[in-house]
Amino acid sequence: MTHAPKGNRGIIKMVLVIVIALIVLGFFGYNLRDIIDSPTVKENLAYVWGLVVKFWNAFLAAPAEWLWDKIQEVLAKKT
Repeated sequence: MTHAPKGNRGIIKMVLVIVIALIVLGFFGYNLRDIIDSPTVKENLAYVWGLVVKFWNAFLAAPAEWLWDKIQEVLAKKT
């Protein structure tokens, strides 16, 4: 008997949960398109995206750039 790799079960589980959640929302009459298209949701998403960009620029961009440079150095040495 073969088993699925452990890494794939989490992804499949997440997809199934999302599909079931969408079915339940539809059953109760919620229309995701109307929710996403509402001005309030768009403003909230824009605000949160702005916070994510500020957080990235303030705390994560420099370490990520340093790490990327180190990875490129290691790869350049191997070739």
